Amino acid sequence: MLPFVLVLLAAQSAFAAPSNAAVTFYNTNEVGSVPDNGGLVNSYIVSGPVDYLDGGSIPLYAQMLLQILNDLANSPNPVSKATAVIQTIAALGELSHGTSGDSCEAAGLINAYAYSAKSGNKSGLRQAIANFVARLSNNIDTIAQLIVNPNAVRYSVGPRGSCIGGGRTYQFEESWDAILSSAAPAQSALLNEEYCVARRLYNAFNIRSNNVAAGVSAAAIPQVIKVAQYALQPLAQFLRAVASGENPLQPAAAAKAGLNQAVNKIKL
Repeated sequence: MLPFVLVLLAAQSAFAAPSNAAVTFYNTNEVGSVPDNGGLVNSYIVSGPVDYLDGGSIPLYAQMLLQILNDLANSPNPVSKATAVIQTIAALGELSHGTSGDSCEAAGLINAYAYSAKSGNKSGLRQAIANFVARLSNNIDTIAQLIVNPNAVRYSVGPRGSCIGGGRTYQFEESWDAILSSAAPAQSALLNEEYCVARRLYNAFNIRSNNVAAGVSAAAIPQVIKVAQYALQPLAQFLRAVASGENPLQPAAAAKAGLNQAVNKIKL
């Protein structure tokens, strides 16, 4: 993300006395990056990787979502920190490709979770979680390429699936009702903000926004957050390597291995 700063010194309107106004533009290189406070999870590992994306292709509400992820990462609550990490990987994966693909794995998990929350039948939930975690592993490879070979990502097309509507039609409200109902008080305020932003992305008229909504919604499901808690160390270190511009291939391999081990520990 390439931030810009506008400083409005004064303004005038039809209802105010005339005054001088000036706008000062600052080069993006003059705007400091978020510092790393040394903690395993903080906003540095969320915002740092975003700097390697094409800021012009990030939808407005996705920008707002990324700010919420920064707040979750800086929260003292460990569940919030795990949420920030796994949702960052989900969002970055959808924002990295030059041409968006489908979000079948996320939509499949959202539908399975909404159904299980309503009916109590969890028969399809475990496979849906495994499918989505596999998509997150694919995202890790894509994010690593932002450092290793950015042009390959720029001209790439996201993963394709065979689900209805490319994974952009699913039980959004039902799943978020269950997510918010199960959230701890320490998380609820930021998750409510996230729901509002995700709803805008879900209803948007462009595929990139729709895919981001699906990815972060699936990554907000409690079982996925538990996967993130089990694999938090390698996932966070991977994002830190990307944020620092280091060679991310070895941390990426460790992060994928951590995800694969964690998904087998999940109890429904």
